[in-house]
Amino acid sequence: MPVPEPAPAWIISLSNASQVASAYGIIVPLGIGLGRWRSLSGPARAVVWYFAFWAVEAVLDYWTRRQHLSNAYTFHLSVLVETWLLGWAYHRALRDARLKSWLLLAQGVFTAVALADATILSGLNQTNQYARAVQVVLMLVYALAYFEQWVRELRARSPWHDFMFLVSVGLTIYYTGSVMGFLTLKPDPRFSQLVAYTTAIVINGAYLIALVLMTLALWRDGRMQPASSFRQPA
Repeated sequence: MPVPEPAPAWIISLSNASQVASAYGIIVPLGIGLGRWRSLSGPARAVVWYFAFWAVEAVLDYWTRRQHLSNAYTFHLSVLVETWLLGWAYHRALRDARLKSWLLLAQGVFTAVALADATILSGLNQTNQYARAVQVVLMLVYALAYFEQWVRELRARSPWHDFMFLVSVGLTIYYTGSVMGFLTLKPDPRFSQLVAYTTAIVINGAYLIALVLMTLALWRDGRMQPASSFRQPA
């Protein structure tokens, strides 16, 4: 069996730094959201709950590692809670009742796949490629549905001051940028350290971009919007 290729020290350091930044970076949007809770819109409150969940998950993951246990079960938990909380935000923002009904049905299918992945397909102690694959498709459908709604309404303000538009851009970058990493990242002794750490950097980097955009969205939500060159057609 070939010896796995070792990773340079700077790659390991960058991977660790990006992991810490993505794990503790949620404190900023969570603090902003809690501080401005009363003035937030419905979708924004759902996103604050999303960050609150990740704060709890970080503590759970830390405790699991301290006990020298596998943290793979947290993947199965987080994919379910994450998708439902973000789906809740989209259901508060989308206006087409028929579309929301279909998306709710899709959420049910996703939940069934995620539960099957945790119990039958992969198991709690293995990563959840099946659930991740379905989650990515579902979240991209949500984002595209909101983009389509924004274009159809063509609101008289910049999209960069629209809460769910910013969130959708961030989530699109995150899910498209990290999907291959999640689907291929397995605890395999043949897996090169260099590839493993580089994959982690890509996943964490994509999430940090989404984190910045979602934090900006929370900061701007409910505030007075500046004049924009975007105008509805005559």
